[in-house]
Amino acid sequence: MSSDSHPTKKIKTAQEAGPSIFSDLDLARLTIDGTPQGAEIKHATVKYGGERLVFQLSDAATSLSAPFGIDDGSKFGGKPSLNIEMPEAQLAFFQGGIEATVKEAAVKNKEAWFGAIKPLPADEAVRASFNSRVREDEAGKYAPTLKVNFGLGSDAAKAIRVLTARRLPSGKVTKPTPGAPADVTRGCRVVPVLRTAGGVWISVNAKKRTFEYGLVFEVSDLLVVEEGAAPSTFNVEVASSDEEVDGGDGASVGDGRFDQ
Repeated sequence: MSSDSHPTKKIKTAQEAGPSIFSDLDLARLTIDGTPQGAEIKHATVKYGGERLVFQLSDAATSLSAPFGIDDGSKFGGKPSLNIEMPEAQLAFFQGGIEATVKEAAVKNKEAWFGAIKPLPADEAVRASFNSRVREDEAGKYAPTLKVNFGLGSDAAKAIRVLTARRLPSGKVTKPTPGAPADVTRGCRVVPVLRTAGGVWISVNAKKRTFEYGLVFEVSDLLVVEEGAAPSTFNVEVASSDEEVDGGDGASVGDGRFDQ
C-alpha cells in the first residue's frame, strides 16, 4: 500500500488544544507597545507572540478558590469582578513575571508614557506607580488574591463561558457541562482562563504631577469544580460518563487544560 493511501493525520492547532497553562508561558514573547494610544486614559497594546495574551491560571488537576464569588459592582459603582486566591506559583508568575515586565516597559518608555510630567520621574518612582490588581494581606492572615473583570449583563453569555464539573475520588473530573454565572458562589473552586483587557492603561495628571498605570485581566472561560476534598496533586484526566457509574479509567486529557 502506498503512503498516499494512509489517512492524513490532523495536527492540532494551539487554539484547538486550548489556552496555555500560565506556567508554560515564555514571557520573553510578551511585547508592550512603546507608543500609547488614547486621550485622557491611554493604552499601550500588549501582545504575546503577536496575539492577545490568553492563559489558564491553573491546570485542570487543581482548582483555585474564589472566596467572595462574583462582585456585580453595584456597591461601589465599578465593573463586575471576581477575586481569585493566588497560591505561591501563581503569585510569583504575576509579580515576578507579568507585572515586572510591565514595570520595565514603563521605565523604558517613560518619556512616551509620562512625558507630561516635568522633570521626568525617576525609574524607581515609575516602578512604584504601578497599580497592581494583586492584593496581599499585610498581616498574612489571608491568601493573596487577584481581582479580574467578570462580564455580566445581556452579553455575558458571549463574553464568558462558565462550565461546571465534579472531582471524583480518583482525582479526575467529570466531563464539563454548561453552567452560568450563578454557579460562581462564595468559596467555590475554579479553573479560570484569563485574557488581557485593553492593554496597559496609563493615567497622567500633569498639573498635580501624578501618574499611574496598570494591567487588567478579564475572565474568558471559567470551570467551576465541585471538590470532594481539599485539592492536592491529581492525575490530569477527565472521567468518561461510564466511570461515574462503574469506576472505569476515564479519558485522558494529558496537558491539564479543561477546554474540551
